[in-house]
Amino acid sequence: MGSLADIRVCAVANALSPYEWRRLTPEMVSRRALAAIDDPETTNPVPVARHDERIDLLVDSLVRCRWRSLTAEAVSRRMVAVLDACHDESQWLEIELRWLSERDR
Repeated sequence: MGSLADIRVCAVANALSPYEWRRLTPEMVSRRALAAIDDPETTNPVPVARHDERIDLLVDSLVRCRWRSLTAEAVSRRMVAVLDACHDESQWLEIELRWLSERDR
């Protein structure tokens, strides 16, 4: 999972903290988190647009756990870890596809 030293984790926790974030929908928590991750230096990030493809990934992760019982920091670490895992999986898929295309030459 993401470390509290990770600037993205801190940015998400800071973006959620001014709000009663446990009362927000999983989608709004995800939109706020993504805005903070995309621009961790911003003090009051505007939630990302509803059509951002990453929202569903984070919402799915939240609804699979009891996220409202977690701290803002724990939710932040979870979201960063989910995005990192998805990114890593995507990179591996690209590598495997490249291997397959090279093998077929």
